[in-house]
Amino acid sequence: MERAYKFLLAGLTMGLIVAAAGTFALSSALNPQLDCKQCHEGHGSVVAPNVNVNGTILLTGDTPQDEYVVVDDIFKLKQVDIITLKQQDGVGVPSRGVPVFDFLKAHGVSDFDSLVFYADDYEMTLNRSEMTGETIFVPMEYSIRVLGPNMPVNVWAKNIRAIVVVGGDAGDSITLNGKEISYGEMLDDGMGNMVYSRKTTGYSGQDRDYQFESAFVAPGISLKDLLFKEGYVDFSKVIIKGAASEKSYSRHEILSGSFFVTRDQGKIKIATSDKSRQNWMDVESIIVE
Repeated sequence: MERAYKFLLAGLTMGLIVAAAGTFALSSALNPQLDCKQCHEGHGSVVAPNVNVNGTILLTGDTPQDEYVVVDDIFKLKQVDIITLKQQDGVGVPSRGVPVFDFLKAHGVSDFDSLVFYADDYEMTLNRSEMTGETIFVPMEYSIRVLGPNMPVNVWAKNIRAIVVVGGDAGDSITLNGKEISYGEMLDDGMGNMVYSRKTTGYSGQDRDYQFESAFVAPGISLKDLLFKEGYVDFSKVIIKGAASEKSYSRHEILSGSFFVTRDQGKIKIATSDKSRQNWMDVESIIVE
């Protein structure tokens, strides 16, 4: 009886091996090696008309206000079909996406000089003069990618986290020693974050008490970095003027403090990490001495 079982098990094993080999051969015959064009169409890295993505992208700079735009909402706008990489083989790769111009127009931006894209570990600046009606956004994993027929692949910024609009009259601006500077111009060479209104929340469990720290995060640029960016390295005093207030700070206070330039409801503000949003300082001009 034991010998019969061994023969039975051996027969089953051989049957499974033969079946697996046959399945692999059939699959290979029915699904030959795909080229780049077929991969893009099949997996949606370039063409993905029905992607549902819940990620958000920060739209900031010279815009009416800061917005965290839901990726899926971008692709509710009308999409166009274009051909990219045609120079390589004369045929190219089809892509479908939302024209960048249409996206900006939907968010109150019709005039600008350039766009700065900040991705996970990459930054790319796209001048308006280099854009066409076929410069589009396509879905890319949890975010978007920007591409166009006249753009080389190495500048197809992917997994974009923030878009900074630079130039135009859609956003707010201040004067720095008499020179007008827009919020987009402040962020065109790097953007930071400030943690503010940190608090501790407690929770009592059955066996012990727990404590958790949380805070809000504001995008923008630190005041000292803005001053350095504009060439103000040696100074003794900074005066910040708002619509109804004026405050003076020493060099030490600026360099050691948490003064941060950000926006609230489209207006440029000076924030500090210890103050809540409603207590941020209005700013119309900064004087450096």
